Amino acid sequence: MPSVIKEYILKEVQKEFEKNPYAFISAFEGLTVADLSNFRQSVGKVAKRTLLVKHSLAKKIFDGQKLAGAEKFLKGQTLFTFGDKDPQETSKAIVQFAKGNDKLKPAGMIFEGKVFGSEHVKSLSALPSRHELLTHLVVRVKSPISGLVMTLSQVMRGFVVALNEVKKQKEANVQPAS
Repeated sequence: MPSVIKEYILKEVQKEFEKNPYAFISAFEGLTVADLSNFRQSVGKVAKRTLLVKHSLAKKIFDGQKLAGAEKFLKGQTLFTFGDKDPQETSKAIVQFAKGNDKLKPAGMIFEGKVFGSEHVKSLSALPSRHELLTHLVVRVKSPISGLVMTLSQVMRGFVVALNEVKKQKEANVQPAS
């Protein structure tokens, strides 16, 4: 019976690797159930799923996915965090949790079939999110356009004021006929 369960778990984890473009690998030692629950809650806001995976199962998955060098992340107990949106947000959540709890360490990540170490995870967490980058882009694009609009409106306003002054002068020069 355990082999059927192991096969099901293997297929489930393989399906997650196929569906998601990235997976973060975190190593931990001595985390309580409450700590794991807190980790899943904090990361669950930005990631799809977090799974606790045994080393033997992870090695089979790495061999099946042809991920050379990924076995080096299998130290202690291992958590896989899968996602399909912005990887910066997930890495920020993992690094933030690791700062508050020294029993969990970001070990590395698998991104689009390539293996990266813990330094990459930390540097990825320092990047701004996609939303922040788009906001900066809009502000940068809007600034010159706003300047152009303001310049054109000042020219138009000056032209209207000049025409108004000409009108007043002509009205003052014209004498009413009696």
